[in-house]
Order: sequence, then structure tokens, then C-alpha cells
Amino acid sequence: MPGMAKHLLCVGHIALDLIFSVSEFPDHPTKTPAHRHHRGVGGMSGNAAVALARLGAQVDFCGPVGDDDTADVFERVLRREGVGIGALRRIRGASSSVSSIIVDQHGERMIFNAKGSALDLPGPFDSSALDGIDFVLVDPRCPAWAEAALLEARRRGIPSMLDGELSPRADLQRLVPLADWRVFSERGLLAWQDGEPEALLLQLAAQDRSRRVVRTLGAQGVQWCDAQGRLQQMPAVDAGPVVDTLGAGDVFHAALALALAEGQNEGDALRFASAAAALKCSRPDGIAGAPTRAEIHALLAGMDGPAWPGNGKEKECQPRV
Repeated sequence: MPGMAKHLLCVGHIALDLIFSVSEFPDHPTKTPAHRHHRGVGGMSGNAAVALARLGAQVDFCGPVGDDDTADVFERVLRREGVGIGALRRIRGASSSVSSIIVDQHGERMIFNAKGSALDLPGPFDSSALDGIDFVLVDPRCPAWAEAALLEARRRGIPSMLDGELSPRADLQRLVPLADWRVFSERGLLAWQDGEPEALLLQLAAQDRSRRVVRTLGAQGVQWCDAQGRLQQMPAVDAGPVVDTLGAGDVFHAALALALAEGQNEGDALRFASAAAALKCSRPDGIAGAPTRAEIHALLAGMDGPAWPGNGKEKECQPRV
């Protein structure tokens, strides 16, 4: 892309992921051999920050972590990936988040997370983290900081996105009205409110047509409401066999946020994000499999009638009525 790289801020959760690949999930208590093991950064905002750096963005991570050896790993990995850590805050006496993750041969995963105490003891949010920022992406794991970041982004006129993953209902209902883009997982939408999913999307879109609501559907693609309040659906991008879905949603959010920050129209931006997530699913080891921009462009360029950044084409989407 011409010009300076966009500067994004990821606010929320980072975890140490211990990933074990197995043939099948056990159906009873047993010892199960893992044929692969990986240790790396995880968590929604931690993953998104790494994904953005891989895509060539300037990106900072902002979140509370423990004052422990795990936080040392966070700092080392984020620096290596090119992520700014000036807004990462170590909380004295607190512990960091750690996850053990089991991935089977079909790419499905089970996550066992020890949240740690830092997310519940964050202290006040430092609004200077938004200085020079073009786009803010938050997750709901540290709702106090997410709320403060979204309010400050709105005050400054900075576009924002909420990763609407499965979370306590009170947290989602607190945050959803504050973001310009509300991007839900299938389970996250129903965690926000009970109801029929497509009706919920239309209901939320009708409240403010200037903001967008999206629901990711995994292998079935993505749904969203356009500026006219119409429900649209786009099929998933095929990047080959699914190896590991861990972090795919976070890659989707990161790529979508960057595409929007760069001024892509919503159809192209969603297609770009879908391709990024598909490529991630084709690779092991969680966010270590996040793609580069060149890899996304190559995938979309090889598709029939592609809509990818820079080709000036509108991707035809199917309205749902």
C-alpha cells in the first residue's frame, strides 16, 4: 500500500499458549501422546497484534499482565514480531494468563485457560495509548480498559472494533454500543443477547446504520449488515485443508481492522479478512501461522473473480431476505 503504514492499537488479553497437537481428543481420562508441541503468544489482542505486524501494520499492544516470567515471554515475543509494548502494563503482585490448548487432526481445538489476576487488577487506563493511532481493536477480557479505549476513540474520532467473542453478557452489553464495528463469533452473538442470530444482527444494525455488525461463521463464511441495513453473506475462502483453527478469529479481526483503516470498502475488507483467516487455518501452531499480506494477495489473485485490495473490483455478495 502506498503511504505510511497505518498505526493500530490492540487493547485487552494476552496469554501464554502451550499448544499440543493430537490425533483425536480422548473420550475418557487417559494419557494421550502429542505429535507436536508449540509455545507462543495467545489471547485475542495478543494474537491480533502479532497478526497485524505480520501484515505490515504499525501496531501496539495495550493490556495488563502479571509481574512474572510469563510476562517476560510476552515482551520477548512481541518485540520479535515488531509489536510495540509501551502500553503493556505489568501489575505488581499479579499473575499472567496461561492456556493449555489441544488441537486434533481436524484442526479443532480445546482451550484450558488460567486467566491470571492481572486482567481483574488493571488500574486506570492510560488514554495516551491512543496518541497517533488510526484504528482501535479491543476484546472484552479486560472490560474496564476496553470501555475506556472505546470511549476515548469515539471522543477523538478514531474508528474502533470490538471482538465480540463469548464473554459474560454484562460485559458485552456494556461494550457493544461503544464500537463502530461489532464483530461477533457465532457463540459471542448469543452471549450478547438471546434470540435468532439473523434477527439479532438486523436488530443491532437498525439501531445505528452508521455502524456495522458482523457474525463470523467459520467454514460457512461471514454475515454482516450493510449501510442500508440489509443482511449480506459471503462464503468462506478456501486455502486448503484445515490444520489448526486456533487464532483464526483473531487473524480475521486484525486483517479486517487493517483493511478498514486503509480505506477498503467493506466487501473487499471482509474478503481480505476471510482470506487471512483461511490461510491461518491451513497452518499449525496458533498465531505462529498468521499470514503476510503478500500471501493473502496471492491467494485472492488465484481465485475466480477475486476482490482483493488494489484491484478496484466489488465482490458480489448475496443478500439474505
